[in-house]
Amino acid sequence: MADTSRFVTLKALTAEVLALSGKPKSKYYTFFQTILNGVRDIQLFHGTTIRRVLLDMDANYVVDLPGDFLSFLAIGISVNGKLHLFTRDDSLLAIATTDPVYDWSSDLDEKSVVGPGVRGGKNSDVYNIDYENNRIVFNSPEVRSEIILHYISSGIDATAETSVPVITKMCLISYTLWRDALMTESTYYNRIEILRQDYEREVEKLRMLQMPTIEEIRDEVRKSYRMSPKR
Repeated sequence: MADTSRFVTLKALTAEVLALSGKPKSKYYTFFQTILNGVRDIQLFHGTTIRRVLLDMDANYVVDLPGDFLSFLAIGISVNGKLHLFTRDDSLLAIATTDPVYDWSSDLDEKSVVGPGVRGGKNSDVYNIDYENNRIVFNSPEVRSEIILHYISSGIDATAETSVPVITKMCLISYTLWRDALMTESTYYNRIEILRQDYEREVEKLRMLQMPTIEEIRDEVRKSYRMSPKR
């Protein structure tokens, strides 16, 4: 029976790359590490795996970043079922603060939106990302609550056997074969170039799968459409 699973484990994928390459079993660990690098590369630059998680703020107004965190997208709270974003303030000290307290539900900017690169509305409640200590710090809101963090995940779970979507399988195989050829001194340049182009083709196919559908595009056009007055 054909395998119709939506996910494939990294171990199974490594074994498949090993078989396709015709390389000895001693290359297994090298291929496995290369696939891990490929997963991060695809997630960060080509994928759309955005995680939205609820995180508790501690007594020092700090939230630890998740272990699979790669890149920040947005942070906020839910108000009446909608996400309202905090404002980023890089001048906020990345330590426990003694700033005046605020109620973060009373001074929200209704125009706050979510998306890559968005910094939020001009709200009284602000945050700063302390990458050095792997955490997010806030000013001192009157009511501590769960915050909603949007971020790009590495897709790698350190506590369990990691699986990746089957749609990324050929990208990872192509990536691994290309990187292996690049690190092998005896490989001819034209062979490396062929493998690089093959990887880029697989990435482009992945991007096409992630493009909006016709119906989604039509919905966006309808949202922006306004009837003009007739003369």
